Amino acid sequence: MVAVSKKEFLFFISVLLCFPVSAQPDFEKDILMGRLAYSEVVPADLLATRSVVLFDQGITIKDLEETQGAFMQTGIDAVAYFNCDDVLAGVDPEKAFSTLLNVRQIFFLIFFSKEKSEYSFTFVPYNGKGDLISASAPAWQQKGPVLKEVLLTIYRFALSNQKKKNYLINDLPETDIPIKYFTGRRNETYTAMVKSFKVAVPKFGNDRADTALVQMLKQHFPVKYELVDPELDDRELERKGFVLVLRFIHSRGRVVKKILDYDLTQMASSIASVMMVNGEPQIKTIPAEESVYKFYIKHLEYGNIFLGNKWDADRSWQVALSNHLQLMRLDLKY
Repeated sequence: MVAVSKKEFLFFISVLLCFPVSAQPDFEKDILMGRLAYSEVVPADLLATRSVVLFDQGITIKDLEETQGAFMQTGIDAVAYFNCDDVLAGVDPEKAFSTLLNVRQIFFLIFFSKEKSEYSFTFVPYNGKGDLISASAPAWQQKGPVLKEVLLTIYRFALSNQKKKNYLINDLPETDIPIKYFTGRRNETYTAMVKSFKVAVPKFGNDRADTALVQMLKQHFPVKYELVDPELDDRELERKGFVLVLRFIHSRGRVVKKILDYDLTQMASSIASVMMVNGEPQIKTIPAEESVYKFYIKHLEYGNIFLGNKWDADRSWQVALSNHLQLMRLDLKY
């Protein structure tokens, strides 16, 4: 257990009082799944087009192999498998993922989950865009406690509703496809451009979280910025005159470091993070498998990202953002 100083304890109490747990917005997979309109109908062309499987952390390689074998028999052409944590981690990872899906001509996303000993598969059309799933997208779901039986149910329903057209299907799941998350240069520095150009700050779309965000920015970000619609992509923000945008990655600490291309060769079971306590930087450690938020500034035109010269991620988005803004202000002296 990590020792906590009296000052650190008082800091966390102040954070909890200012930003209650209910202010936490929904993210990533929750947002996507919330868009679905469930149906009893097997999606048209499921057995004639390509799919990609997004699986949860609790799914084993044995589960994936059993699934791919059953899909091959059914005619579901699952051309690749990705851990949800690797791709549903924020706007930029999802955009990079969508670029890969478009290149591979993917038509369906298949969410593979296991919660409380119950397996579930959710089939939904991919919309060809960075947000992956359209509002009220039709979804077909099958679930149960025994994986083999769930896969058999999918087989029976699918083949009783449409003709199998996919035949050249891999017999093993392909799980090692690399993703290029960012197109620009990666910088472990802050950028002084925040003092010259107005920064776009996407809203969370949650009233309580957005209120907390406004308070945080007023306190720690005394530069020009504007809260913007989170649905606006980089090109739309550029057309509105923005040069920079504040973004974040949210996933397990080890995954966040991988996405942001940090050196993983010295990765330990815990990650040291710099946090601000009463205006002073202090070190805390967070297990590498715990979910954290890491903020950064992105240059919209060139895609360059500015991570800052300290690893300032935290379990709470409020603390992570406070750390990042205060360390940036300290470094750039504004």
